[in-house]
Amino acid sequence: MKLSDLKTSQQVIDERRKDPAFRAEWDRTAFARDVALRIVKYREDNGLTQTALARMVGMTQSVIARLESGDQPPSIATLAKLSKGTGMSFDIKITHGAVEFITA
Repeated sequence: MKLSDLKTSQQVIDERRKDPAFRAEWDRTAFARDVALRIVKYREDNGLTQTALARMVGMTQSVIARLESGDQPPSIATLAKLSKGTGMSFDIKITHGAVEFITA
């Protein structure tokens, strides 16, 4: 198989989302994935290790690693710590049991 024959990650996700069980789990973890991506981007943009970021925000490296895994949504208190220690902004909307970021 040639590299050009491989599907993109988005194509694979789009195909998998046709499965109701996958779609439910994908939707359940959307907020946690968004937070994870923001944390990873912040660390990359600022040349920080997980340990260095953890020290900045008063957490442990293992907490940062769990946040970056995107498996479980962070608490409001965790988002507040991240915001206070980094200046990151987390504008969220909670509607009908779903949590999402508000984008400007």
